[in-house]
Amino acid sequence: MSLQMILVNREKELGLLASALTECTAGRSKTVVVEGGVGCGKSELLETFAEYAAAQGAMVLRAVGMRSTDAQPFAVLRQLADQTGQGGPDPTRPPTEHDFLAALHRMTATSPVVVCVDDAQDGDIRSLHHLLQLAGRLRSARLLLVFTDSLHLPHQDPLIKTELLRRSNSLRIRLGPLTEQGTDELLAAHDGDPHDPALVGRLHSIGAGNPLLLRALLEECLVTGVGTPSACGEPLVGGLYGQAVLACLYRSGSVALEVGHALAVLGDAGTPALLARMLDQPAAPLDQNLHALRAAGVIDGTRFRHRSAAATVEADMAPARRTALHRKAAAVLYAAGAASPAIARHLLAAQRAVEPWELIALRNAAEDALGEDDAKFAIDCLELAHDSGSDEAERIEIKMRLALVMWRTNPAAAEYQHLPDLLAAMRAGTLSPDGLVMLGKLLVAHGRIEEALEVIARRGPDAPAMTPESGIHPYISSMWARYGFPAVMVPDEGRPAVPPEPGGRAGERVPGVHLLQRSAETLLLGGGGDDWVASAESFLKVATLTDAMLGPVGSALKALLYADRVEEAAAWCARALDESTRRDIPGWQAVFATTQGLIALRQGRLEDAITSVERALAVAPERNGSVLVCGTTAILAVAYTELGRYDDAARQINLPVPETWFKSVHWLAYLRARGVFHLATDRPLAALADFLKIGKLAGRWGIDHPMLVSWRTEAAECWLRVGEPVQAAEVLSPQPSAKFPGNGRIRGITLRMEAALAPLAQRPELLRMSVEDLHSSCDRLEAAKALADLRDAFQELGDPMRAELARRRAWHIARECGAEPLCRRVAPGRREAPAPREDVTPAAAAAEPTAEPGGELTRAEHRVASLAAYGRTNREISEQLYITVSTVEQHLTRVYRKLRITRRHQLPMDL
Repeated sequence: MSLQMILVNREKELGLLASALTECTAGRSKTVVVEGGVGCGKSELLETFAEYAAAQGAMVLRAVGMRSTDAQPFAVLRQLADQTGQGGPDPTRPPTEHDFLAALHRMTATSPVVVCVDDAQDGDIRSLHHLLQLAGRLRSARLLLVFTDSLHLPHQDPLIKTELLRRSNSLRIRLGPLTEQGTDELLAAHDGDPHDPALVGRLHSIGAGNPLLLRALLEECLVTGVGTPSACGEPLVGGLYGQAVLACLYRSGSVALEVGHALAVLGDAGTPALLARMLDQPAAPLDQNLHALRAAGVIDGTRFRHRSAAATVEADMAPARRTALHRKAAAVLYAAGAASPAIARHLLAAQRAVEPWELIALRNAAEDALGEDDAKFAIDCLELAHDSGSDEAERIEIKMRLALVMWRTNPAAAEYQHLPDLLAAMRAGTLSPDGLVMLGKLLVAHGRIEEALEVIARRGPDAPAMTPESGIHPYISSMWARYGFPAVMVPDEGRPAVPPEPGGRAGERVPGVHLLQRSAETLLLGGGGDDWVASAESFLKVATLTDAMLGPVGSALKALLYADRVEEAAAWCARALDESTRRDIPGWQAVFATTQGLIALRQGRLEDAITSVERALAVAPERNGSVLVCGTTAILAVAYTELGRYDDAARQINLPVPETWFKSVHWLAYLRARGVFHLATDRPLAALADFLKIGKLAGRWGIDHPMLVSWRTEAAECWLRVGEPVQAAEVLSPQPSAKFPGNGRIRGITLRMEAALAPLAQRPELLRMSVEDLHSSCDRLEAAKALADLRDAFQELGDPMRAELARRRAWHIARECGAEPLCRRVAPGRREAPAPREDVTPAAAAAEPTAEPGGELTRAEHRVASLAAYGRTNREISEQLYITVSTVEQHLTRVYRKLRITRRHQLPMDL
C-alpha cells in the first residue's frame, strides 16, 4: 500500500475529543488544548478529529499558526473569518469582533461549530486573544475550540499558554509518543513484518515513538532500495530520517536549533553544563528546549538517538558556524579538563590550532591514540600540529615523530613525505644533536646509508657515544637493515681509507665512514654468534612492539639470522607478524612480511618467500620510489631466478630505478639479485659487473663484510665461468673460509668456491665440509648447490657410486625448494648396468634371509630405505635412527631383495 497518514495508538485521545464534541452539541462550549512534542502527531490527530466532527454534522473552521506571518497581525483570525465569509481585502484590518461573533452565532444556531487552530504556539498574539475572548462570551453556544500546542516550547506571549488552560470549560490532552505496540501497528500498516520484535525494537529505539520520525525511517527503507521494512538497515547521513530530525529542530524554534547544533558538535561529550558554556546562555531556557527535543524523540538525554541524525544536523550548518562551534567545543572541553583525544577531535574538525594549549592537546592525543593502535588519528593530530605550529624547532620535532609514526600505516609514505624536509633541515644546520641522532635512526630504518653516514659526519668524531636502546645488546642494536648504525663511535686511528678494489685501486671514502666501519668490525668480529643469539632471544621475550621498538625487534631478528639461527628467527618473525596483523598495523605487517620473505629465501622456501613479499606489498601498496621497495624487489628477483621463472625475474629487475635507490643499502641487495639473474641466464660478465659494483659500494660505505654484504663468492664464480681462475682466487683471497669458524653459512659458501679453485683430489673433502656447514646453518639451497658440485667432483674422480649419492641428495633438496634449474642440472641420467653391491659387508650378506624376492617393507626397513634414497650414508642413518651400522646394512639387504634391486641408487625416490 502507498505510504499515507495512518493514525495509530491514539484511540484514547480521539475519544476525549469526541466527548468534548458531544458536550458542545449539547450546548456547552469547550476549549481543548492538545499538547505534545514536535512531530508527535498533533496535526494528524487534529485533522482526523476535524473529519470526524464534519461527519457528525459540525461546522469545522481551520487555521494554522506560522511564525513567518508575525508581520501580519490577526493572521489566524483572518483564516477563520475567510471561512465564514467575514474576511476583507485588507490583511492589516481584521474582521470586527461584532461581525465575527455574529457569524459564529448564526452558525451555532444551525450546527455545532468546531474551531481548529494548529500550532497555536506560533499563532499571532492578537488573534489568539480574540479567540479566547470569544470563547468567554459564548459559554452557552455550541462552540468547540481545539488548539494544538508544542510541549515545552514558549508562546510569543507567555500569558496565552496560561489563559488557554485556566478556564473551567477547558480540557488538556497530553499526546505522548507511540508505545512499542503502536510502532508495531505502524510497521504492519506499511507492509512490514509485525512479528519481527528485533525490527520493531530497533525502529522504536531510533524513532522514540515519534510518528514523523518513524514514518521517515520506513520511507527511507523503501526509497533506498532495501526492499521491505523488515529488511530495514541503519538510517543514512542526510537520509529521510536525518531530514525529519532537522525538520523537528527547525519547527522547535531558533534556540532549539542552536541547541541541536551544539549537541551535534559535542557528540557523546554533551552535558547541560557544557552546552550552556558553548552557547553562552543561561541554563533555564536551554533546559526548556532540551525537554522539548526529548519530548519530540530527537535526543535521548543530551545525545541524538542515532549518529546519522547528528551528522545530518552538523552537515546542515554553514561552514563558518560549524568551525566556530568546534573550536568553542575544544575550548570548553579543555576548560573542563577533558581528555586530549576529545579535544583534538574538535580541533581536527575545525582544522585550526593556534593556541599553545591546542598544540599540546594535539600531541598528547596522538600519543594516546598510538596506545590504542589508532595510527590514522595520531597522524592527523600530528599533521595539524605541525602545520599550525610557528616554532620551527617544534615543527621539526613533530615532523620527526610523524616520520616514525607513519611506519604504522605506510613506510614508503613516511619516507617520501617527511625525510626530504628533515634532510633539508639537517643540511641547513637547524637540527639539534638529539635531532641528528633521531634522523640517523630513521635513515637507518629506511636503509638510506649515504644520508646516514652524512648524519654521522655532521655529528663529528668528538660527538658523545651513541648508546643502544635500553635493554638491547649492542650487537643487536647495530645490525638492523643489513648493516649497523654505530652503537660505539670510535675516532679514526689512521686506518686505510677503504679496502682495495679487485682491480687494485682504492675507493673513495664517504665522510664519517671510518666510524661506521670500525664499529661494524668491532661488533661483527668481536663477539660470537652465541652472544647474538642469547641477547636477541632474551630481548625478544620481553620486547613489546611499539614505534620505538620496531627497529630493535627487526635488529634482533636479523641478529638471529646472521648467527645461523634461522628457525628461531622464522618463529619470532611469525610471532611479530601475527601481532602486527592482530593489531591491524599495515606498515609493521609490511616490515615483518618482508623480513619473513628474506628468512624464507635463506631457508630455500622460494614460493613462501614470494608469498611473504607479495603480502608486504599488498598491505602497504603505496610505493612512489621508496627504497624499501628496492629490498622487496631484490627478494622477488632472486626467488624467481632460483625457481627458473626468468621472465618474472626479468620484470622485477627491469623496473624503473629511482635515484634514491643508489644511496640505499637495499641497492646492494638489488645489484646482487640482478647479478644472480645474469649468472643464471649465462651472462657472467654482466653479473661480474654487478658484483664488483657491490664490492666498491660496500667498501666505500665501510660495510664490506660477508655477513652484511655478499659479493666475493659470487664474483669468484663469475670469474670461473669466463675461465679466469687467477682472478677468482684474487677476489676470494680476503675472505678465506678459515676466517669464519663460527658462521656456518659464510664458511660453507666460501668452502664451495675454494673447492672450485682447488685441485680435483681436494675438492670432495672441501665440498663435504661445505655441505655440513650449510646444512647446519639451514641454507638448503646453497647446500644443494654444494652437493651438485660434489656430484661433479666424484664423477671426474671416477666414483659413480658417491656421485649418485650426492646427486640424489642434491636433487631431493632442489625439488623441495622448487629450484627447477638446479633440479635439471642434477636430474638422473640413464641407469647403469647392475654391479656388485659395495655398501653391504660380507658378514651382512651371509646373514641375508633366504626369503623369496618381493613382499612389503616393514616399518623399520621403510625408514632406513627412505633415508638411503635421500642419499644418507649408513653411518648417518645409524646416527639419525639410533641403531647400529650393522643393523642398517641388514635392513638394506632385505630391502634390496624385496624390491628386486642390487644397488643403492636404484632405490625409488617416492619412498
